[in-house]
Amino acid sequence: MHKYLVFLYLNMKHQIHRATDNDLPLMQRLFYQTVTMYGSKIFTKEEIKIYSRLATNKIYWQNKFRNDHVYNAKLNGEIVGSFSMSSKGNIEYVFVHQNYMGRGIARDLYNTIEEVARNTNIKTLTTEINLLTRAFFEKYGFEIVKNAVQVAGGNEVVSYSGIKHLKN
Repeated sequence: MHKYLVFLYLNMKHQIHRATDNDLPLMQRLFYQTVTMYGSKIFTKEEIKIYSRLATNKIYWQNKFRNDHVYNAKLNGEIVGSFSMSSKGNIEYVFVHQNYMGRGIARDLYNTIEEVARNTNIKTLTTEINLLTRAFFEKYGFEIVKNAVQVAGGNEVVSYSGIKHLKN
C-alpha cells in the first residue's frame, strides 16, 4: 500500500453516535463476536450462552436503544466499539472490536459516557468490574469495591464493582 494511503488509513477518526435501529445488524454481530471471543476470559459457559442469545434478540436491542444510553463508535460505516449505560448510571458494557484496540476508541466512548451522564443529571456511575476491565475503570477514577464472597462449588468467588461520583 502506498505510504500516503497508509497514513490516511491510520489517521481516520471514528465517530460516536447514539445507537439507532439501523445499527442493529452491525451491533448484534459485534456483540456476538465480543462475547464469543472474550467471554471465556470473564464469563461462565452458561453466561456465554445467555449473552450469545441476547446478541440475536432484536426486541431486546430495540428496547435497549430506546430505554438506555447506547452509543456506538463507527469507522467507515462499521461499528468498532460501543457502550451501554442505564438511566440510573449503571454502565453495562464498554467494548471495542479487537482490530481497533489501542486507537483511543474506549477513551472516547468513556468520555461520551460522562458527557451523557452529566447532560441527563446522573451524579454517580456504577459498573461491574472484572479482570479485563479493572485497570480501565481505575484509570478513569472509579473506586473499586469488593463485593460479598460467595462459596460456589467449594471455591470462593469474589466479585467487584466500581463506583464514581461525578463532579460538575
